[in-house]
Amino acid sequence: MVNNAIEHSGSKTIKIEVSKNGEIRFAIIDYGIGIFEKIKNDLALEEPNHAILELLKGKLTSDPQQHSGDGIFFTSRIFDTFTVTSGNLAFSWLKNSSRFEFANRDSGPGTMVNMAISTTSKLSLADIFNEYADPDKQPGFYRTAVPLQIMQHEGDSLMSRSQARRLVNRFDRFLEVVLDFTGVDFIGQGFADEIFRVFAQAHPATRLIPVNCTETVEKMIAHVGGPATRQQDSKNC
Repeated sequence: MVNNAIEHSGSKTIKIEVSKNGEIRFAIIDYGIGIFEKIKNDLALEEPNHAILELLKGKLTSDPQQHSGDGIFFTSRIFDTFTVTSGNLAFSWLKNSSRFEFANRDSGPGTMVNMAISTTSKLSLADIFNEYADPDKQPGFYRTAVPLQIMQHEGDSLMSRSQARRLVNRFDRFLEVVLDFTGVDFIGQGFADEIFRVFAQAHPATRLIPVNCTETVEKMIAHVGGPATRQQDSKNC
């Protein structure tokens, strides 16, 4: 996280805070362009909030010669809580509930990354990496998990093909993509068709795994010829 701030923020100053009181907390603060704005510019995204979706997928870097793009993905899953705040946006990974939260905030310029882990944590780093990485299948990590609820942060329904194309961008870099529909009550035919028929047919090497679907979402996925859905288990995300 410190390296990210040094190499990408453009900030002249970086502040690092560490505390310990039942848990170990780290805060990395810079005063640069802001991580979401930086990603928006580098990837030519329409909005800074689209950068959060790209971060969640993993394998995201503006300098592939120097970085694998794995850092934030794995770091967010190592800690009990992991929050990135920049501009008026923030997202958090909450380990105990195995989910992400999205919020609108006004934090000013730059980026703040807050990380915390219990001093009694039994977390195995090997388990985290084995969850998503398998050198026999693909260098780096072959598997990612995306909570689709993150796309509904402004109450948007998941209806259009353009939303689906934004979702599946870079999915072809993985062999497995778990699509977690927790909190999504309905998806449109165009949205489902673009993911589970158009993308799936164009990229047969990428396996799409929908989990935690409502009956309505299940029926729409089945309608466009998508795979059977299932409840998420400990092996998924």
